[in-house]
Amino acid sequence: MYSIGEVSKLTGITASTLRYYESIGLIPEPQRQSGSNVRRYDDADLRFIQFIDGLKQTGMKLGDIAVFAEDGCLLTQDEPVESHESILRQRIEILDRHVENLEQQITRLQSVRDIAEKRRKIYVQMLKDSYQKDT
Repeated sequence: MYSIGEVSKLTGITASTLRYYESIGLIPEPQRQSGSNVRRYDDADLRFIQFIDGLKQTGMKLGDIAVFAEDGCLLTQDEPVESHESILRQRIEILDRHVENLEQQITRLQSVRDIAEKRRKIYVQMLKDSYQKDT
């Protein structure tokens, strides 16, 4: 079992962010240490928090992440896939939108990179020209 501080160190997510995620229902409320209010997380909680963080790191909106968190991990449930059809379709739509947003970001970043590379070449050439004038 992990304390909130240990989970914070393992995931890089601050304890206050973990509490916030819990308050909005993004992550389930963890077990509490008996006789106290101390949060205790198990390995499954840690994996789920890392999954949520992975989605967040890719720029997915918290509202969309909440849809994933709302029904838990379908892969661990014993029910047939057909009973999860609407959930799966919803997740596919969210991921389709997210991938499209990521593609747009990549295109914008490549454009900025190209501009930066062109400016760098200009500055390098200016230094060379300056050096050649001095010799």
